[in-house]
Amino acid sequence: MIECKARGLTAEERLAIRQDKSALEVAAFKNWVYASRAQVSAKSPTGQALKYIAIYWDGLILLLTDGRFEMDSNATERTLRPIALQRKDALFEGHDDGAQTEPSSRR
Repeated sequence: MIECKARGLTAEERLAIRQDKSALEVAAFKNWVYASRAQVSAKSPTGQALKYIAIYWDGLILLLTDGRFEMDSNATERTLRPIALQRKDALFEGHDDGAQTEPSSRR
């Protein structure tokens, strides 16, 4: 919700909103991450995810120090979508039934 309000604003306005509204949320999240890491196995999927967050924490908090960054994953998703579609299409390349919309048992 905070980023929805900040979208389209100048870098200075976006930074002010983040420092006013997001700083407390980020601090609470950091406390939760470190408390949770102490409670779960580092080898579990949850432990690995928490470790990943801790390793890249400095990159995460850039949003509190630089208003130029917009938190939006659409550009990344648009870049990766053709790769994922091509990979899926390649599964059926050269296969006679690759273009069929129904399983061959229903013919």
